[in-house]
Formats: sequence, C-alpha cells, structure tokens
Amino acid sequence: QSVDVAGVSKGKGFQGTIKRHHFKMGDATHGNSLSHRAPGSIGQRQTPGRVFPGKRMSGQMGNVHRSAQGLEVMQIDSERHV
Repeated sequence: QSVDVAGVSKGKGFQGTIKRHHFKMGDATHGNSLSHRAPGSIGQRQTPGRVFPGKRMSGQMGNVHRSAQGLEVMQIDSERHV
C-alpha cells in the first residue's frame, strides 16, 4: 500500500552557498588568499546593474514543509500510532 507523507525537513541553520546550493569552492592556493568559499560574481555589470530575483545565495537551510507521494508502507507501530 502506498501513502502520501508530509512533514518538516531538518533545520540546518544559516548556511553558505557551498553547502546550501553545491557551489564549487575557489582554489586553495595559486594566488587565492581571501575567496576560498566565496560564491563568486552575483551579477553582470552596469547593465542590468542589479541582482536578478531568485539568485541562489546564502541563507536558512532546511526547516521547510516538504511532502512525498506514493511511498510504500514498510511497518506499522500501533503503540506510537505510526
């Protein structure tokens, strides 16, 4: 029997772009002294002169409502109602 499940994902706190969006890291050596975990450029130049909406950046990771459809029931625990 298959069921639909909804819940809240595990909260991970405020995370950077590498952990949150799987951005690549900068070089560890070869002239790089400051931007090992920096996301890189976030826009173009004077045109358009802004950061586009939806740009993947650092922020809260996890702790959001998620749902999954069609999961198979593996076991029923009637004591704990699960």
